[in-house]
Amino acid sequence: MDEEIITPMYSGDIKDFHWAGLGSGSGTNLVACHKAVPASFIFSNKKTAGLMNLEELADTSRDFISSFLVCGGNRSDAVKKGEEALAEYERKSIEFDELLIDRLKKEEERIGAPFDLIVLGGYMRLVGKTLLEAYKDKIINVHPADLGILKRKEGPPSHQRFKRKYVGDDPVYDAIMAGERYTRSSVMIVDKGVDHGEILTQGPILKISQNIWHMPKDNGSYMVRRYVDGIEGQKGYQDMQKEASDWPALTTALKLIAEGRISLGSEESFFNEWRKVIVDGKAMPYNGLQLK
Repeated sequence: MDEEIITPMYSGDIKDFHWAGLGSGSGTNLVACHKAVPASFIFSNKKTAGLMNLEELADTSRDFISSFLVCGGNRSDAVKKGEEALAEYERKSIEFDELLIDRLKKEEERIGAPFDLIVLGGYMRLVGKTLLEAYKDKIINVHPADLGILKRKEGPPSHQRFKRKYVGDDPVYDAIMAGERYTRSSVMIVDKGVDHGEILTQGPILKISQNIWHMPKDNGSYMVRRYVDGIEGQKGYQDMQKEASDWPALTTALKLIAEGRISLGSEESFFNEWRKVIVDGKAMPYNGLQLK
C-alpha cells in the first residue's frame, strides 16, 4: 500500500490568504466569517440578496449574476415540468457556473492571487462538477445538522455501508421529528454528493426543548415547524442554532485553514468513503474537530 499523502488546505502566510464568499440571502454567515478573516470577494446569484447591501461588507468587492435569468427559472420548477425541462435547466446551470468561474478568475486577476478558499454562506444552489473541478477541495459549507450521525444503507451489502442521516434542505426539522435531543452544525468540504464531503469542524451542541420531545405525534409536525422557524417575530430554533453552532463551526474552520492548520489525507480512511482531516498534525475522528 502506498504511503498516505497529507496535503495542507493552505500553506502560505495568513496575510496572503484570500477567500471568496457565495450567498443567496441575508449574508449573516458570510459576515461572521468576514469578521474572523476579511473576505476578498462576495458573490450572489440574486441581485436582491440582502448580503449585497450589508454595511459590514461595504468595503469588500461584491458582484452578482442572476441564476434565475441564466437558467430560465428555478430547479424546482424545472423538475415539475418534466425531464426535458430539467435537462435544459441542468445545461444552463453549467453555463451559469462557467460565468461564475469567469467572474472569480477576473477577481483573482484584480487581487493578483488565486482564491485559497470559497465559503458557501446560504448559497441556495447545487455546486456542480464545473465549479468543483475548478476549485477542488477549496469549497466549504456549513450544514445545520450533525453529519456525524449515520444510518445503514438499504439494499445489498456494499463497501460503502453507511450514509448520513440528516442531509438536504430541512435537517433541523428532520432531526427534531426523529427524536434527537440536540443538534449541532457541521462544516464540510463540498463535493459531488449532497452534504457529503469530509467534516472539518462541528459547532457546539444546542439542546432541543423538552416540551418538543414529549409532544403528541398527531399534532407534533405543525408545532415543530413553528418551533424551528419561529413565530410572530420570535427567534426560532434554527436561528438560535445559526448563532450558537453555525457561526463558531464556520469561523473556526476558516481561521484554521487560513493559518495553515488543517490538512487532508489522501486515503478514504472512514467507512471506505471519507478522508482523514488533520488539525495541528493530529488526525481527527470521522466527525472532525468538535467545538464545545
